[in-house]
Amino acid sequence: MKKILFCGFFFIAISLTAQEFQTEKMDSLFFLLEKHDKAMGSLSVYSKGERVYQKSIGYANVDDKIKATDTTQYRIGSVSKIFTATLVMQLIEEGKLSLETKLSEFYPELPNSDQITIEQLLRHESGLFDIIKSPDFKEWMVEKRSKDELLSKIKQNGSIFSPGEKREYSNTNYIILTFILEDIENEDFADILEKRILKPLQLNNTYYGGKNPEISESSSYEKKENAWEKPSHIHLSIPRGAGGIISTPDDLNKFINGLFEGKLVNENSLETMKKEPGIGMTAIPVFREEEMIGHMGGMDAFQSLLVYMPKQDMTFAYSFNGIDYSYKEIVMGIFNILLNKEYDLPQLESLD
Repeated sequence: MKKILFCGFFFIAISLTAQEFQTEKMDSLFFLLEKHDKAMGSLSVYSKGERVYQKSIGYANVDDKIKATDTTQYRIGSVSKIFTATLVMQLIEEGKLSLETKLSEFYPELPNSDQITIEQLLRHESGLFDIIKSPDFKEWMVEKRSKDELLSKIKQNGSIFSPGEKREYSNTNYIILTFILEDIENEDFADILEKRILKPLQLNNTYYGGKNPEISESSSYEKKENAWEKPSHIHLSIPRGAGGIISTPDDLNKFINGLFEGKLVNENSLETMKKEPGIGMTAIPVFREEEMIGHMGGMDAFQSLLVYMPKQDMTFAYSFNGIDYSYKEIVMGIFNILLNKEYDLPQLESLD
């Protein structure tokens, strides 16, 4: 889903040496971003399944002066789709569902339901209009919405192409998949997520935000007139499994390592998920010579990314809740440093 005072940082180096990963340069990048009040958020890096680096800068809550730490929870937006896709693949393995199952078995009232398959929903090939592109969405999104309200809006929005004709990203697909999960399991999405992923992997700082909105999390911010201000935040009853999960970069690393280690789905399911266009994940095309798989997420002013790099046996995740600099430059800086490529630190002094 779419869109400072430096107080020290947390650094851990376990098995990754400075020659393998330029930790000092990463420290310097995040120090500059915080010193010049250009970003707030957290980064976590894992190598061979173990945490080797963590950094948090800025505030989880600016108004209350609550500093970000390694346990600060962020809205991860569409990174949630990897979790939801994993849950669907688990049900397929258990014979409760198949990739060929038609949407009409659950919601015959939706457009083209007799043609749309579970696989087309998973791979964004259904043709269903993306709910966040609704003309009134900015006003509609701030209030709690029921399942019936969401289904009514999905039906009203209709389709933009025939199922299987092409691939076009639509959050609607994963909202519907959330409902299907709940229908099959006869449980709320939050409970399914906890039982099947969070508890087995001990992801203690991850939860579905639509069920427990009172639980504390970070706020996101936009810089206006040299001050951080909160934008309108979407009510998490709307994105559901398409973007309603809250987590930490550390928990995200634990999750994707568990997924690729076969702790959640079998090898055949994982290969199916990786096959492009991916199921819940996709190739991250940053460097042509490097294989990277994961998902990006944007919601309110939050920006997140979760990546698995098989060649390096490395994963990393970040979540930013405020950016007042080129997002692309920050991301490319992180990638270049992680992969020991040539990279010059930004000259942020000139931007003050």
